[in-house]
Amino acid sequence: MIPRPDVAPLLQEHWVALAADADEPEAEVHELVFKLKNAMMLPIVLLADANGSFLAGSAGAVAPDKLVALLTEHQGT
Repeated sequence: MIPRPDVAPLLQEHWVALAADADEPEAEVHELVFKLKNAMMLPIVLLADANGSFLAGSAGAVAPDKLVALLTEHQGT
């Protein structure tokens, strides 16, 4: 559950949110992390298309407005 009313509707309507264990991520998640430059700080947000191909992402704390912009930019891809 995403408690932010400015982020939750966008996630619920256009994305499938998944969580992964940072210590033992699934192979697919591990591959996506390496496509994100400077992915050295948690949390890591990864965006992938329906085929699992990397779209975009962010590492470290992300301000809600920046997350909304990232999600909006890639919601149709």
